[in-house]
Amino acid sequence: MVKGSRPPALPDNLAAQRILAVTEEELRRIVLDIHDGPVQQLFAGLSQLSLMQGRLGRGETIPNEEWIVFLNRLSGMLGQSLHEIRNLLGTFRPPEFATSHLAHMIQGLVIQHEAFTGCQVVLDVDEQPMNLPLPAKIALYRICQEALSNAYRHSGAEEQWVTLERVGDEVLLVVADKGKGFVPPPLSGPNATERAEHIGLRGMRDRVELVGGKFKLESAPGEGTQISVKFPLEADGYE
Repeated sequence: MVKGSRPPALPDNLAAQRILAVTEEELRRIVLDIHDGPVQQLFAGLSQLSLMQGRLGRGETIPNEEWIVFLNRLSGMLGQSLHEIRNLLGTFRPPEFATSHLAHMIQGLVIQHEAFTGCQVVLDVDEQPMNLPLPAKIALYRICQEALSNAYRHSGAEEQWVTLERVGDEVLLVVADKGKGFVPPPLSGPNATERAEHIGLRGMRDRVELVGGKFKLESAPGEGTQISVKFPLEADGYE
């Protein structure tokens, strides 16, 4: 790829239109995640607290054993809420894309994912500099983030694999698991999926397409899942 050149424009900016729609869906999903997760936990904790306050207001004597059970339950609800909020906030704290080394960005993302989920990630990162356009670096980071999250939530696997390497004049990112797998929906052509449950896959497809990369999804029931993304390097090949 010649430095400074742009990928061919898609008809009617189709990828740009799609990714805007996906972004709106992502925002709605985040709102639902907050509502169905930490908000419900906090509401349940507040309800339990109100019940205890009501009993105290009526002059009831509450045994120590019951206080211990109540406090343990309340502590668990608050702890779970905090964990989910931290997990959500983690998706909004990206590195400084313009100045960070791509390998370090992916390493940091994997460390964060392991800390939040308890899932083990086997990481194989090529440390040599890779000169990518800024939109491609952002896309690779976000795709790796989404792929790890999808695998954790849906695959049932406790271990994942992430590979980032330079192959010729391209950068290759692979995120894989050996979980339950699934039948991949069509992501291109007239029958390309627009179903709500495929928002993550559609988002990855559109991010790659928008900046001139190649996206590949491989999966089958019982065979795990592998997502591969390729982007061309800039002319000099160095960051």
